[in-house]
Amino acid sequence: MKMEKETANQSVPEVKPEEFGKEESSSDEPDLSKIKPIEGGVSVDLEKYHKTDTKIELIQVIQVPSNYTELIPDTEQHYMQWVLKVSGEIVETIGEGEDKIEFRASELFNLIQSDKGELTGFPTGDKSNLMIFMNDLKIKSPEKLESLQKVKEVLMGKITQINSYNKEQNGRTKTYLKFRY
Repeated sequence: MKMEKETANQSVPEVKPEEFGKEESSSDEPDLSKIKPIEGGVSVDLEKYHKTDTKIELIQVIQVPSNYTELIPDTEQHYMQWVLKVSGEIVETIGEGEDKIEFRASELFNLIQSDKGELTGFPTGDKSNLMIFMNDLKIKSPEKLESLQKVKEVLMGKITQINSYNKEQNGRTKTYLKFRY
């Protein structure tokens, strides 16, 4: 056992703190003049999907953070906002398994909620983004739909157009996909 430790210690040379970062001259070092640049990372051009058609294939009622909802009593936090998330088909995929990232156009439409953050309805006014979107999709009298379930049913499978747009974040420009309406 003692012999293994000595052998192991001999294979790892001791480096003094003042020698950190200094180049080591070794015959095993690769010829740096032969090391070529390689384009790194995976990039997706989402702008190529601008004004292309997509089919609505996923509709979810979810909650998202908001600064515009009522404050939760005795806190500085706002209630979460209920939204209808409408998503198109997957247009691009990178990676596999747990690292897989899917790209699709999506849109969030605010729903009506009580002062206590409870979901109570969906907007039917002429200026409501949900109604404008549904009218653009040629859905007849969307304001007369009797439930959010019916709204989901009439939206599912409709064809709409993708709008790509760029947004600056932390010094980087990112491209997002939403719907044109």
